[in-house]
Order: sequence, then structure tokens, then C-alpha cells
Amino acid sequence: MKSIRPILIPRQLILLLILSTGLLNHVMLIPSILNAAGRDGWISILLTYPILFIVTLFIYYIVKNSPQEGFYHLLNQKWNKWFVFLFSLPMCLFLLSSAYITFVDLIIWLSAYFLADVPSLLVVGSIFLICFLISWSGIKHMAIASGILLPLVMLFGFFIAFTNTNMKDPSLLFPIFSNGYEPVFKGMIYVLSGLLELYLIVLIQPYSEGKIKFHHLIVLGLIIMGLMFGPLTASIMEFGHIESANMRYPAYEQWRILSIGEFITHLDFFALYQWLCGALIRISLFMFLLAVFFTKKKDRYQISLKVMVPIFLILLVLIFIDVDTYFFYKFLYMYFFPATVVLFIVQIITSAVILRFIK
Repeated sequence: MKSIRPILIPRQLILLLILSTGLLNHVMLIPSILNAAGRDGWISILLTYPILFIVTLFIYYIVKNSPQEGFYHLLNQKWNKWFVFLFSLPMCLFLLSSAYITFVDLIIWLSAYFLADVPSLLVVGSIFLICFLISWSGIKHMAIASGILLPLVMLFGFFIAFTNTNMKDPSLLFPIFSNGYEPVFKGMIYVLSGLLELYLIVLIQPYSEGKIKFHHLIVLGLIIMGLMFGPLTASIMEFGHIESANMRYPAYEQWRILSIGEFITHLDFFALYQWLCGALIRISLFMFLLAVFFTKKKDRYQISLKVMVPIFLILLVLIFIDVDTYFFYKFLYMYFFPATVVLFIVQIITSAVILRFIK
């Protein structure tokens, strides 16, 4: 099996991960954190940092001690293929389920706010085709696109943060621990489900031309925390923790109340740009990484159609399964997000232990 040809510098990979994980941490997790921790959700984020730092040490150990071809390539070289399959299966299921969840959530949001009168088949077909083409183009083009798209995404984020300052009441963040410590610890579970996606750097490490250093991981972790901390605190300060917890998309509602003077309103189309950039890159990247597990020719940054088409057909079948919206979001809150925490912790610790004894 040929090794993957490194084609990207670490900075490009970091930008790619920021954009792909941003939608989850900036949008999708906020309602779950608010429901779990209420007003103390921002405390949950801050208290999670020591855990994130320890996890970062483990991830850096994996990245540092893996060969240029990556950790999973080393497993294929040293271990039985069935062991490698069983070890890789949870990550494959995570990538597929995350792509599916992101896709469905995007369709629900578009249908609710922008495309209510457009046939759902047209919306689904368009998004699906775009994601397929992005994945097929390869990780190199995804990284380049992320470098172009992310600056505007961040600019719009700072724009909404500062423009809505006059609507924020910091006193709504207090008092803290009014319901005890249990909600804070419960909220930390959902915070970790987003932060632990830092492990994805292990999957894309083989495409890096340079070494991924510890400070790269620290910066990436802090940025992901910031993506979560900003909209959550803003939502509490603008709407209160009770009203925010009742919203499906608190981050988007902040755009809907934005106004500049008396005549400039309805700027929420900027949120559409942010949402689509994050969702399309996330779905495409996750499907690409999933395809990597099932291809033998890994010397290029693209995946052959023989592998890509069947995987996307599986995604398409899942998308057309009719799922009740209430059940969908309840499943995320009750099962999926907590399960991803367990998955990543087990995967990270096991990877580090295996690497310790395999070398």
C-alpha cells in the first residue's frame, strides 16, 4: 500500500478543521449545553479546558510518535487487518453519522428559515451533489477553499458580536451555580463532545508536509472553545438562559435581531454564508475521511469514484429515511453527543497506549 503524499502545510489543516468543526461548536451544540447547564453553560466551557489540555497532550503524543504516513497507516503495517478494522469501525461510524446529522440539520434549518416553499427534494439533491463534488475534488481543494472562506466567516462572526453589544445584558450571566454543581458537570459532557473532535487531526496528519506541533493543537483547541463560548454567552445576555434554551438555533436568532440604525435590518443572510460554508465543508471532509479508510491507493489527495460513490449512496439512503424532527434532536441530546465523548476518550487513550507498545 502506497503512503499518502503530503500536500498541505499545518496551517491549512488547522483552517480546514476550524471551519469543519465550527458548525458543531458554534451552532449545533449550543442548545444542548443550555438545556443541560442553563445559565451556567459558560462555566461548563471554562471548566472543560483542563480536560482539553490533558487530551491535547495525548493527541500530541499520538501525532508526534506516528510516522509521516499517519497512525492508522502504522496500524495497517503492524497489526492484523481484522484488529485494524475493529479499531477503525467506531471512527467510521462517527464520520458517517456526523455527516448525516449535519446534512439533516442543515436541511431542517434551510427549510424553516429560507426555503420553506422550495421542494425538499430539490434542496436535498443540490446540497448532496455539491458535497459529493467537494469530496471528490480532494482534501487539497477543501483546505484551499477553507483558507478563502474562513476569513469572511470569522469577519461576520466578529461583526454580529460587536454590533449587538447594545442588546447584551452581562448581568444575565449571573448568579452562577444557582442550581448547584450538577448542571455544570452535565453541560461539560456536551462541551467535550465538540472539543474532542480535535482528534480528527490524527486522521488528516498524513496530508501535512510539516510537523504538527504542540502549539498548533493548543491554538486550535482555544479557537474551538471560543467558537462555543462566544455565541453561548451572547445568547444568554441577549435573550436570557430560559428563552435561549427554548430556541433551536440561538446563534442564528442573534442575526435576526441585528439592526444598524433605523433602516438597516434583516442582515441574517450573512448567517446563511457562515452556515453553508461550515456545513458543506464538514460533510464533505467527513465523507472524504471515511472513504480513506476503504481505499488502498493513498498516494494522492483524491479518492477514486469506485470508493466515493458507494459511500455517498449510503449517506443518500440515510437522508431519505423519514425521521421526526423532535425525535432527531432528542436523539442528539440524549444519546449521540454523550456517546461521542465516550468514543473519543476511548479512541484517544487506546491510540496512545497502542502507539506506546507498537513502536
